[in-house]
Amino acid sequence: MKAARGKVLTVCGLVEPSELGKVPMHEHLNADLYDWTNGRVVPEEKPDSERTRYLLDNAVPLLRKCTEYGCHAYCDVTMPPWRGWPNLYVDVSREAGVHIVMATGFYREIELGTYFTKTPADQIWPYVRSASVEALAEMCVHEIVEGIHGTDVHAGVIKLGTSQAPLTEAEHKALRAGARAQQRTGAMITTHCTQLGADASQLTVLEEEGADLRRVVIGHTAVHLMHRDYRKSCIEWMKRGVTYMPTNIDVTKPEEWLPLVEAIHDVFDRGLSRHLVLGLDSGFCSESRPFAPVTFLPEPPFLYMFTEVLPAFRRLGLTVAEEAQIMERNPQALLPIA
Repeated sequence: MKAARGKVLTVCGLVEPSELGKVPMHEHLNADLYDWTNGRVVPEEKPDSERTRYLLDNAVPLLRKCTEYGCHAYCDVTMPPWRGWPNLYVDVSREAGVHIVMATGFYREIELGTYFTKTPADQIWPYVRSASVEALAEMCVHEIVEGIHGTDVHAGVIKLGTSQAPLTEAEHKALRAGARAQQRTGAMITTHCTQLGADASQLTVLEEEGADLRRVVIGHTAVHLMHRDYRKSCIEWMKRGVTYMPTNIDVTKPEEWLPLVEAIHDVFDRGLSRHLVLGLDSGFCSESRPFAPVTFLPEPPFLYMFTEVLPAFRRLGLTVAEEAQIMERNPQALLPIA
C-alpha cells in the first residue's frame, strides 16, 4: 500500500485528495439486500447488466448534476454481499465524472422482524457468523490491496455496523476484524450507528483491537449531537480523534434541524471542526420494496444534499466556512490511505 499513501483509493484508481471537491460520505448506489420476487435475502454479488443499465440511466444524471455544486466524489458504503459488481461502479464513475470510493466490510445484525428479516439467518451475512476474526480481516485486506472479485477495482474504506449499545457476538467479531484490516491497510473505518451508546460500544472495541481512532467515522449520529447531554460524550471522543457523521437529513421541516446546526457551531467553537462530516444515506436499494430510490429520504438521491439540505442549513445559520470544512476539507483529510 506504499504507493497509495496520501492518495484516495477510488474504483478507477488513485487520485489526489484535492480532486474530490465536496464529498457526501455515506451513500448507496446499489444496496440490493432483498430479492422481493423470490422472497429471499440476496446471498451474493453477481454481474448484472440490467442493473448497470438502470443505474446508468437513473443515477448518472443525478451525480452529474452534483458536480455543478462542486461535488466530485462520494463514499459508497454498501458492503458485501449487497454491493453491485465492481464494473458497475467503474461505469457509473466514468459516465458521471464523479470519483467513487467503494467499501469493504460487514453490516450490522438487523433486528428480527425489521425490514425483510423473518428468520435469524436473515439478520446478518452468514459468513460473518461462520468465519473467524482473522478470516474476516483478511477478506477486507484482500479487497483493499488486491481487488474485489478478481478485478482491479479496490475498496477504499472499511464499513462496519451495529445499532444497539450491546453488541452481538457477530458484530463484535466484525468490529475486531475491521480494526485489524485498518491497521494493515491504512484505510478509513466508517460505521452504521443509530442508537445512543452504540458509538461508545463500537469505539471501545475498535480501540482495544488497535484501530487508529483518528481514522474512524461514526455514522448516523445526528441524534447523538442534537441531544445536548449526550453530545458531551461525542465531544470527548472527538478530542481523541473520532469523527461524527450526521445522516438521513430530511429538511421537509427544516426547523427540526436547527439543533443540529447549533451542535455544529458548538463543535466548531470547541476547536473540533476537523471531526465532523455529512452524509445523506441516499441512493438506490431494495430494503423495503423492489429495487428503487430509497424510501426514507425525499428524492432525488445524491442531489438532495445540494439542492435542499445544505441550502436549508445555510438558512438555519451554517456558515460558508463551516460547510467547506465539513463537506470538503474533512473528507479530503480522512479518505486518503494513511
